[in-house]
Amino acid sequence: MTVLRGLAIAIACITAACSTDEPRTHTAAPTSPLARIEAERDSAQRQLWTLEHQRFRRSEDDALFDEGAREAWRFVDSHLLRSTGLVVPVRDYAYATMWDIGSMLAALYCAHALGLIDDQAYEARMRPVLRTLASLPLYDNAIFGRSYDTRTGAMARWQRTNERLVGWSATDIGRLLIWLRIVATDPALAGEASAVARRLNFRRLVKDGYIWGDNLDAHGRAVEYPEGRIGYEQYAAEGFALWGHPAEKALDVLANATPITVAGQTLFADLRRWDRLSNEPFLLMGLELGWNRVVESLARRMLLAQEARYLQTGRLTIAGEDAVAEPPHYFYYYCVYSNGKQFGIDVQDRRAAVDGPRWVSAKSAFALHALMPGRYSRTALAELRAASDAGGWSSGVYEASGASTATPNINTSAVILTAALVQRFGEPVLVHAQRGPHSHAAERATR
Repeated sequence: MTVLRGLAIAIACITAACSTDEPRTHTAAPTSPLARIEAERDSAQRQLWTLEHQRFRRSEDDALFDEGAREAWRFVDSHLLRSTGLVVPVRDYAYATMWDIGSMLAALYCAHALGLIDDQAYEARMRPVLRTLASLPLYDNAIFGRSYDTRTGAMARWQRTNERLVGWSATDIGRLLIWLRIVATDPALAGEASAVARRLNFRRLVKDGYIWGDNLDAHGRAVEYPEGRIGYEQYAAEGFALWGHPAEKALDVLANATPITVAGQTLFADLRRWDRLSNEPFLLMGLELGWNRVVESLARRMLLAQEARYLQTGRLTIAGEDAVAEPPHYFYYYCVYSNGKQFGIDVQDRRAAVDGPRWVSAKSAFALHALMPGRYSRTALAELRAASDAGGWSSGVYEASGASTATPNINTSAVILTAALVQRFGEPVLVHAQRGPHSHAAERATR
């Protein structure tokens, strides 16, 4: 039997059985016949991906991911603070967003599932984080704020640029909620993780089909607004849906999409402008939750667009959002498409116009190779060795020079650990976690 014929038979069998075998990632099952059909097709697609992953897996890739995970864990372990259980997110910068704290949960969870720490060490590290989250001061006594001091748990009020920090980021909270749900699959930690999620006033976070953030307007007044653009919006909304608060419009990647062409590939721009079409949210959805058919198709076309730029320019192109130690912004979004530009760079300050730096993202390369392994992603990983040293993985290597960005950080570490977990078990993390958090040791023993 050929591989293609075998896969065709497999997907037919999966389609017939998927409505009973697929773990649920949302609180409510589809109710209309059309919605059920779509859900079954998405389930079949995810299970077909698992079969393909198992069929085309290479032993040398397993060794590459295992070593990458050990190097990523070095940063996490060496920057963990006993006072709060939190991790210093970037060397010499102790303030963390909720996105960063979600990455801390991810790193601890995946390190345990991969066998880098045992059960006792895992609980000794995870429980202090959950206790800290249970006691962090809330913005307006309702929602986690934008940034906290990892050393004390105090809410941060100012960025290093002297810009006042107010309100909250629904996008960052969405990532935290995804990882709280994954951690809560362990009965020993479920109560503590759920208590953290219950601290949030979801009525202010999810309204009118969207997720809502809070920040200062042009006149310095606090204002709430629908938050997110294509990719980040859907990823964050998945987190809210996992806790019973679906934002239907935010979950739909096509709701505000308009087609564009980038390097010969049809992609989507956001009708609302200020879009950042970057690898990050799509890869995180694939690693942590599993793709639906629309998102998977878009992710694959984005990869083809990046490979096309490489073939046209000779510059290896793996986009991502990362901490890069270049003033004055220190954090950059390298996008496949952003604000009318192909392969543009964006920053948080919308008044700023930047055209660099450009780098090969380490976490995106690992995630791409775990989800869509091929010659191009393998080439990218081979070019990234300069990004790893005794301190862990930096954000990547600069496109032009191949030199390391020299910025090891929690987000890069967490995604590499997550990619290694997906590579090992061949399924999204939440799906694997729902099979039973205590099964990891037994599965590792059979390898």
